[in-house]
Amino acid sequence: MPARLRPSIVLMVILLICGVSGVNAQSAGSPGLGDPYFPRLGNGGYDVQHYDIAINVAADHFSASTVIQANATQDLSTFNLDFNAGQVESAAVNSVAARTALSDSELTIIPTTPLKNGDPFTTEVRYSGTPQPFPKQETFATLGWLPTESGVAALGEPAGSSVWFPVNEHPLDKATYTFRITVKKPLVAVANGVLETVTDDPRDPTESVYVWQMDQPMASYLVILAVGDYTRQDTKSPDGIPIRNYFPTATADQGDEAFGKQGNMLDFFGSIFGKYPFDQYGALVIDSPIGFSLETQSMTTFTPRVMQAALQNNPANGEGTIAHEMAHQWFGDSVSVKSWKDIWLNEGFATYCSWLWFEHEYGRPVLDNIVQQYDDAVDGADLRQQGESDDQVRQDLLKIAITGDPTADNLFDTEGVYYRGALTLHALRLTVGDDAFFSILKTYQQKFKYANATTEDFIDVSEQVSGKSLHNFFQHWLYDPIIPAMPQS
Repeated sequence: MPARLRPSIVLMVILLICGVSGVNAQSAGSPGLGDPYFPRLGNGGYDVQHYDIAINVAADHFSASTVIQANATQDLSTFNLDFNAGQVESAAVNSVAARTALSDSELTIIPTTPLKNGDPFTTEVRYSGTPQPFPKQETFATLGWLPTESGVAALGEPAGSSVWFPVNEHPLDKATYTFRITVKKPLVAVANGVLETVTDDPRDPTESVYVWQMDQPMASYLVILAVGDYTRQDTKSPDGIPIRNYFPTATADQGDEAFGKQGNMLDFFGSIFGKYPFDQYGALVIDSPIGFSLETQSMTTFTPRVMQAALQNNPANGEGTIAHEMAHQWFGDSVSVKSWKDIWLNEGFATYCSWLWFEHEYGRPVLDNIVQQYDDAVDGADLRQQGESDDQVRQDLLKIAITGDPTADNLFDTEGVYYRGALTLHALRLTVGDDAFFSILKTYQQKFKYANATTEDFIDVSEQVSGKSLHNFFQHWLYDPIIPAMPQS
């Protein structure tokens, strides 16, 4: 692999060439937050409070400006933003022009006046580009810009938002957002939060400006932008939670049936985890056959295959996926991970929550059958029935990712992260009893609402609520190479 200049080296060269004096190079913000799986994601030295993104989107180009309100968490001579969005046209810090350097997805900002620890400051970056996928394949789910049948969309996990705005791209730095999206009429622009206004662009009457507002903190990988031919459908849950769904206009008449249980799901999850944590909920079915759905905050992004599965009464891929992604609003979106190593706190939880929905909707025997099915899939029972020897079974099981530490390459491992993560929660339920278990989930959600948590945080809550010592339990279920036997109910 060819050697590349690190952003810090690029910065030193710039400072020498430009003759900048009085700047302490040691007060540069780090070009990564040190995540054990993705150490270059995110940036150090500041805490973003709010992003205000104004973007004009077409299928083959975009132009934009992003204003970032942040607080310095150290003295800063320079700081970095994750950026894969094309050409930087200008940058300013506190309305004063700033120099920039762009290298290897890192945009280094060099303010004219260094910032002091604790200072609030505003950064504006103006830029333009062509919609492109994320430049590095961090995991199978990473995407970036995506062409659709009627326009474009931008999403991705664990990264992808930096293809359309400069960002501190790690869940540790959550922020609120304003989106000002300009599109050609009659295209529709969809983003997170609440649609506040749709107006004609005063500079061009053939364009519309959609203003979306997300008032609760959001991790950057949960941001969604979609522009295309969509039809909006509004409803409410029985308890009054506003729901606004966006479907491709060509299939919008199927939306009510496919997503008809959303309201009851929202109220059910709210009854056991606590009030729905955002102002509105909705589904966005993009008109492109991507391979996964994503729990984009308050506006879940679905592939058309989920709609078709729901219409064909395929509960695992239809109703179950809808419940899974909705449950993420509590576990993954409202409570986010501090490190990608703890991804089971997102995916294991959402998987088990979908099982809880099936239990609620169809009865405990259905849950028991689901648990048995997936337990057989990860403990070797299915393999033995297929005639594999014990040695072969063990070798196959050792290929399953470790739930509590799956590695970056196995971040979305189905058996290890999703299934075994969900089975861990069911085993916890059987160990502590229903009352304590559901109190654990609610206490954990409420304690870390709009914040970040680790596996240790969840273990601590589990022990405090249940009054039991559970470290050995979690050690076996999350870190042993072979899954333990399910406790007897």
